[in-house]
Amino acid sequence: MCTVVVAGAGPAGLRTAALLAKQGWEVTVFEEHAQVGIPENCSGLFSVSGLKELGIDASACTVNEIYGADIFSPSGERLTIEKNEPVAVVVKRSEFDKMLFEEAIKNGAQVELNSKLIDVRQENIFFQRGKRGELRKAKIVVGADGVLSTAREIAGITVDKRFFLQSYQERVQGSFERKKVKVYLGSFAPGFFAWVIPECENIARIGIATLLGINAKDAFENFKKRLMIEFETIEAKSFMIACGPPLEEPCIKNILLVGSAAFQAKASTGGGVIIGLNAAEKCAHAIAAHLRGEAKLDEYVKMLKPINKDLWTHWKLRSYLNSLSDASIDKLIAKANRLGLGEFLSEHGDMDWPSRFIGQAMRKPRFWGMLPLLLRLR
Repeated sequence: MCTVVVAGAGPAGLRTAALLAKQGWEVTVFEEHAQVGIPENCSGLFSVSGLKELGIDASACTVNEIYGADIFSPSGERLTIEKNEPVAVVVKRSEFDKMLFEEAIKNGAQVELNSKLIDVRQENIFFQRGKRGELRKAKIVVGADGVLSTAREIAGITVDKRFFLQSYQERVQGSFERKKVKVYLGSFAPGFFAWVIPECENIARIGIATLLGINAKDAFENFKKRLMIEFETIEAKSFMIACGPPLEEPCIKNILLVGSAAFQAKASTGGGVIIGLNAAEKCAHAIAAHLRGEAKLDEYVKMLKPINKDLWTHWKLRSYLNSLSDASIDKLIAKANRLGLGEFLSEHGDMDWPSRFIGQAMRKPRFWGMLPLLLRLR
């Protein structure tokens, strides 16, 4: 018997494993793929402040530094957010995951590749290694197996299909503004938006995400015509995005869910790595306290309250934007420019934790014209 089994060797799973193993607990990570970090199901844009607060140095896998963003309405109205220092980094996601993998191994965790969780019955853990079914015993299971989580299904938690998005992204060669991300809002990306994330002046990651039932590749082709940029495709990929409110009960019996499996991802942007790593720390702390006999396992749910507060804000913003017509989005961006929202976000904004600046915005008279929206996000 090992103490903890972690399903999924993504950032949240590896971080949980590393923290537990560092405290001396026996931890085994099951990863269904042959390599950690492959396939890269992510756009790879992380906040500098988020990495710093986590104590993670991602410089070895960083390909670009981002100083701001241009957000475009359907008619081309632009809201610019920009700082004098980097606010985000573009990373090679496979290398980032491998860095966390090495940390987990160094701390004493075991990682078993080509191994997929199949079922959990109390302390009996059934998994598939290659083509063989095997049995392992463990006291606790951490489900960090992504958007389409098997652990979540085993725990009996169902998620509405409208909280899943399908994305399509191409890594392309062309000419791009290196310091800024571009975000494009409109009905051409139902339920989400399109993006351009530069790696350098001549390579970028261009993508789009849409509601299930809509062909994301077709939506990408339509967006490409709107973009009017000449580029050559280097590679293409498609992946699912968790885009809904966080799970209210990510702890069922001896199963804890973390990362995208628990919908610990920003519904406003789809980014989940920084939030998932923060939740992983809460998960590891709750498990260790339980194993020491100091707390019940579901203490994890209470620990997540501060994180979930911000995740709910991201979800409220996404729901609001999804309710708007193209004309309404045009008016919203134009109004935000008139009120100087871009300048305010350039100074005070935080791409991970909106609770840090929404209160400040509500206290400024110039934003009282946006009070209904700000109150909705609280």
